[in-house]
Amino acid sequence: MMNRCVSVLLFAITVVMMVSCDMPSKQKQLVPKERMLEEETMENIFYEMHIADAMVSLHMVQVDGHTSLSQYQVDSLIYESIYDKYNCTRESFEESILWYLQNKPEKLKVMYEHVVERFNQEIAEIGNAKSDSTVTVESNTL
Repeated sequence: MMNRCVSVLLFAITVVMMVSCDMPSKQKQLVPKERMLEEETMENIFYEMHIADAMVSLHMVQVDGHTSLSQYQVDSLIYESIYDKYNCTRESFEESILWYLQNKPEKLKVMYEHVVERFNQEIAEIGNAKSDSTVTVESNTL
């Protein structure tokens, strides 16, 4: 019994050592810079994906003839149209995210800050438009 426990323990240690030794080599596999998407393109894709996510979660989007599609499937179809719009693929987008994470995570953070700024600007514009239209409606009713 003791021999079996020692054997299992040695096997577990060997597996852990093999896996941990393999990890750094996987981390070194960086995406070539030539396949990277431009920062502006990445920002635009992030922005449109978040709008798509919001629309799908609020059930504002339906795909004609496909009433049985799940939220995930609708999201995927919308994402594919976003990738097409920016002439890229899901793989190139994911590779670009990986490249930024591995090489310039601060750039990725800045991209997301720009996306948040765009949303805040749109919210402010919508708020201004609502207040302007309210004033116009009120002045017309007097």
